[in-house]
Amino acid sequence: MSQEFHDLVFSGTGPGAQTQDGCSVELYRRARYAGEIEHLRPRLPPGTTVLELGCGTGLLTHRLLDFGCEVTGVDNSTDMLAHVSERVRKVHADIEQLALAERFDVVLLPSGLINHADAAVRRAFVAAAARHVAPDGVLILKCQDAQWLRSAAIGHLVRSDGTSIDLVQVDRTPDAQEPRVRMTLKYAMGDDVWTHSFVVVPMDEPAIVQLLDEAGFAAPQALDAKREWFLAGLSARGRRDLRPCPPSPASPH
Repeated sequence: MSQEFHDLVFSGTGPGAQTQDGCSVELYRRARYAGEIEHLRPRLPPGTTVLELGCGTGLLTHRLLDFGCEVTGVDNSTDMLAHVSERVRKVHADIEQLALAERFDVVLLPSGLINHADAAVRRAFVAAAARHVAPDGVLILKCQDAQWLRSAAIGHLVRSDGTSIDLVQVDRTPDAQEPRVRMTLKYAMGDDVWTHSFVVVPMDEPAIVQLLDEAGFAAPQALDAKREWFLAGLSARGRRDLRPCPPSPASPH
């Protein structure tokens, strides 16, 4: 990564606390669920045990509870976790180091975390999922639209439910092997304004397939027409390589 891009990987501004990756807690607390996982409901019947990696303030978590799932939510921000329902088992930890003592029917990796700019972090996220998915369980992940990341221009993006989102800065590296995209988004709710700056990598499906395969997952299945949500179970090799998880040093919040 060039020095220019290294200097600004994650940052955020606006009312309230910001997390390590620049997300504004108050913005997430005030956000409203907009049907993001309704298409996943057939995969999440009542009683499904779900490990949500990067649960934030519980935007998706609370809908999983509505589905009847038993949810464990992981986040490295205590400020975020403070807004998650007490019906959720809350774990304060970095995803990369997570090592709980059980496995889950579904491991959920939402929010485009798979697009993290650091390849080692991407691998660590997927490895954490592999450590915690049941032998017959599945990983469900969301990736960001690779074509949009490559082509998006400064301007207004969306206005809904009292929230306005604008792309106010975008830069791209010339690296042909793994181009990175640095963006700054501006969010407005009433008189309150937040910004979030981050660097991501566009991930085409072959790159996602390779990343999952390296961690012991089978080829993924697309779950939506836009091909942003994918489901993958463990491959035969992944099931053979299963090891018991040691007790985690992470503490329930």
